[in-house]
Amino acid sequence: MKEINLRYSSLILIFFLSALVARSQETTEEIQVKDPYIKLSKQFIGAVKRNEYHKNYRFFDSSFYGKAISAQTQKMVEDFIREKGPIVAIEKTVADTQGCKMATATSIRTAKGKYLWYQYFDQGQRIQRFHVDTLSAQWFYVPKELTNKNFSRKEVTIEPNAFIKLPGSLYVPGGNKKSPLVILVHGSGPHDRNVSVGRNKVFLDIALDLVQKGVSVLIYDKRTYVYQYHDPFPMDSMDYYSETIEDAVAAFKLAKSFKDIDTGRIYIAGHSQGALCGPLIARECKGLKGLILLAAPGRSLLEIIPEQLDYVNSLQNEKEKEKAVEVSNAIKWQVKNALKPDLTLKSKVMLPFGAKAKYWLMDRNYKVLDEAKKLTLPVYLLQGGRDYNVTKKDYDLWLEAMKGKPNFKPYWFEDLDHLYFEGHGMAKPEDVIKPNHVSKKITDKLVEIITGGK
Repeated sequence: MKEINLRYSSLILIFFLSALVARSQETTEEIQVKDPYIKLSKQFIGAVKRNEYHKNYRFFDSSFYGKAISAQTQKMVEDFIREKGPIVAIEKTVADTQGCKMATATSIRTAKGKYLWYQYFDQGQRIQRFHVDTLSAQWFYVPKELTNKNFSRKEVTIEPNAFIKLPGSLYVPGGNKKSPLVILVHGSGPHDRNVSVGRNKVFLDIALDLVQKGVSVLIYDKRTYVYQYHDPFPMDSMDYYSETIEDAVAAFKLAKSFKDIDTGRIYIAGHSQGALCGPLIARECKGLKGLILLAAPGRSLLEIIPEQLDYVNSLQNEKEKEKAVEVSNAIKWQVKNALKPDLTLKSKVMLPFGAKAKYWLMDRNYKVLDEAKKLTLPVYLLQGGRDYNVTKKDYDLWLEAMKGKPNFKPYWFEDLDHLYFEGHGMAKPEDVIKPNHVSKKITDKLVEIITGGK
């Protein structure tokens, strides 16, 4: 079951260790799309309330993964009822657009209080994930208030090959003047176009801030999100290219055809693993204006992962530490397997997070700093001081490698974490699920870079 849960979610950093826009901006079509999911959620929870969970098999895919998710969900429901008591009332349900998929949150009541049940649906209206939380005032993402509503959003499709179609959104400022464009590239894990994390939407924050200030933004659902359990490409063949690079390059080529933007001023901004892949993406995007690296690793993931595990373990209390260390030791053992000199594509060993040998062979052989030094286009590095996923050690490696390169400009933000949320002290894994917004310091710097080339 463990490998099922981690499939396509490995590959660093933050998400193992731890409404698209405001209602007034939603289209009638979006509101109508949400209604069936609200009904499905109430049907599912209604069967649980009537002690008829066996009738909920239809909400899960019939594949191996679907059956595993169904079994896991049933156990979570049974554990909840055992601890909190039977459901006595089903209250309000709301839905949230998460890229090409949907999520719902339902307030339910038992004798011990009120709780939120979250259900995450795939494109076929099947449940992919189930989550229980305490009742709170904010259930999903709430954007910051818009100060300039003169912009448009257009739905687009990125097609890196004949078998892959990635839905996306293009945000364009109003007016007749063609604007520069930035393409946002996700970090590791299966992310929607908005990078929805808990009640936050990181890329949507950035897109809304930038488009109000005259910068077009292209965001898209990641391949491992769209095809999370029904992939048209074999997992054995997955590496940085098939997971990230090919799709970013396809997004750039599509952007060159947009009539509303200045195609001579297109930037790529990669976050975390997207930044790690940045130099390889830039190499294949002829005419790219600049490369922006957001929280960019300077080393392989295999070197970084053990450091992340040690930091997270240091935060655990005595009761939690034993289990946390057991899990981290298992992952470290898998990391050691991935670093063995005799590892080949045909090796049958357990590797981190269910990824196959091809993935980790590329990770350990790829020298991001060497690739970055070959670039002649402008390169900008934005790093937060509270980031425990990609740390100052990586930032310093970038500074040393790019020393004397006139095309490289680094920016350090002491009070920002891996998602560019503001705070004090080193961030903690639970910080990412607290309602927050990307700091204006980052979006202002991005606007400065993209509109002024500074």
